[in-house]
Amino acid sequence: MSVLFRIAVPADDTTDPQAVITARQLAAFRRYLRSEGDRIGIALIEPDEYLGDSFEARVCPLALAAVTAQFHHDPAVISVVEEAQFRGRRIAVHHDAADAAITMRVALTSDCGLELDLAYGNAYALLEALEIEAESVGEIALDTLRTRLSDPSTPARAAVRRVDHYLPRLERLLASAPDLDDARLVWA
Repeated sequence: MSVLFRIAVPADDTTDPQAVITARQLAAFRRYLRSEGDRIGIALIEPDEYLGDSFEARVCPLALAAVTAQFHHDPAVISVVEEAQFRGRRIAVHHDAADAAITMRVALTSDCGLELDLAYGNAYALLEALEIEAESVGEIALDTLRTRLSDPSTPARAAVRRVDHYLPRLERLLASAPDLDDARLVWA
């Protein structure tokens, strides 16, 4: 089990667009992502080594029209991909075995994958180093987090807990946050 640290914005609390796609479209989409990933030199499918019932795909480096062409420019797919690109997010594809539906929606993870996915022990140690109560679910305002990261005693507390190597990653995640007053770091 792990704890995912990510940036949340008010748009995350709204209902995102969702599209239902076919297995044939999904297969064509996977082929397209692999070939485009090879062409531009980055992995576009996460995780690529094992595609089970769910995966995420990067769509921000790709043209909206080229991605949606894999789905015959279905308006629902256009809505999902456009929203993901606008928000700098990945798309999530999920196959529900119970009803055989394959859905696509905007993922909670950023396109660049800057989120921290830490084992419970490391997550709790990082929270303690930041002087945040070690809970498996929580949130903190970005200004408060910036203040705690700039505190000179934070790196020392993190070093004692052996999580100091996560601080630069947390700072990169924070730097990727939009300039919204209600943006926050959440973990769950």
